[in-house]
Amino acid sequence: MVEDNPLKIVSHEIVWVDVPLPRPFVSGGGFRTSEMRHVVLRLRTDDGIEGLGWAFAHSHTMLPALGAAIDDVATMIQGMDPIMRNEIQGRIDRATQWTGGGLNKWVSAVINFALYDIAGKALNTPVYKILGGLHTESVPTYASHKLWRDWSLDDLAMGAAEVKAEGFKMLKFRVGANNAALDERERAKVVREAVGPDYPIAVDINEGWDIARTMEVAPYLEEFRVHWLEDPINRHDFAGYRHLVDALNIAITHGENLWDWRLFLDVVKNDAVDIAMIDTHHVGGIDGFLKAAAVCDAAFRPVVTHLSPEVAVHLGASVPNCTLVEYMDWSFGLFEDTSLINAEGRMIVPQEPGIGVTLNQELLKRGIKD
Repeated sequence: MVEDNPLKIVSHEIVWVDVPLPRPFVSGGGFRTSEMRHVVLRLRTDDGIEGLGWAFAHSHTMLPALGAAIDDVATMIQGMDPIMRNEIQGRIDRATQWTGGGLNKWVSAVINFALYDIAGKALNTPVYKILGGLHTESVPTYASHKLWRDWSLDDLAMGAAEVKAEGFKMLKFRVGANNAALDERERAKVVREAVGPDYPIAVDINEGWDIARTMEVAPYLEEFRVHWLEDPINRHDFAGYRHLVDALNIAITHGENLWDWRLFLDVVKNDAVDIAMIDTHHVGGIDGFLKAAAVCDAAFRPVVTHLSPEVAVHLGASVPNCTLVEYMDWSFGLFEDTSLINAEGRMIVPQEPGIGVTLNQELLKRGIKD
C-alpha cells in the first residue's frame, strides 16, 4: 500500500520535443509556426513509477528559461513523497515567490501534472477517479484545432464543414484581424453557412479589441447566433468585461490568461464573465484548476477548459461545473495516445492509470530542430 510504504521522488529528466502541426498557423500572439515546441518532465520515484508533465509555447524565446526552472524545482523536491502535493506546492511557492505569477505557474503546473500521473499509476486508477469522478466514458468537447485568424473565407468554410463531418458538435473560429466590422461579419457568415443554422459556433478574439470595437462588431456576430465571445478585451479590464456582459446578447467567455486561481474570485465578484475559461497551466496545474472552478461554481458560473486536452479530459470528467473540454491537437504527436472523440462527438475519457498518456518514442528521438 502507498500509505505503508511512502513513495519517494528520486530522479528526473527534462526532454525537448518539436511536435509537427498538421498545418502552419498564426497564433493569437502573432507567431507563425509549423511545430509546437514542448518541454517534458519525466519525474521518477524509488519504485520505478514515472510521472509525466509538459509545457509548450508558440515562441521558443522563453522555453529555455522554463526548462531550467522546471529542472531546478524538480531537483529541489527530490526525496519528497509525490502523493503529498500540498506539501510540495508549498515548497515550490516559497522557492519561486520572487518570480510572481507567470513562470512559476507553468513550473507548478508541469510538476503537478507529473505528481497526479504518479498518484494514478501508484493507485492503478485514472486521474479523473482520484478527483472524484462524474463521467466515466466521455465528456462534451468542441473543436478548436482549425479555423485560424489567417485562414481565408474559403478555408474557413471548408474547415468548418470538415469539423462538423468529423463528428464534433461545436466549433470555435477566430476573428480580430480585419479593420472593417463587415469583414468580421463575413467570417461569421461563411462559418454559419457551412455548418447550418443550429450548430453551435464560438468566436475567439485573443484580446484583440477594446470595448468600443467589441460593441461595434458584436451585433454582427449576434446575427449568426454565436454561442460565446472569447477574450475580446484585455484580461485585466474587469470593469470592461462587466460592461460587455451587461450590454451584449452573446455569452462572454474569458479567464485563460489569468495567472492565479484567486483572480477568478475578482472576476465573479465583478459579474465580469458568463462562462469562465481556465487554463490548467496558467493556474498552476490540476489543483489550481479545481480551486478556480470551485470559486466559479460558488457564483453559479460554468467553466470550460483551455488547451492540454490530455489533462483537461480528466477535469471534464470530474468537475461538476466544467461543461466543455477544448479539443486542441498541438500536443497530440507528443504521445502514442491521442484524445479521441466518439460517435456522439464527445471526448473519450482515458481508463489507463494516471493521466493515461505514453510518450511517442519515435518523436523523442528526433528532439528539436535547433
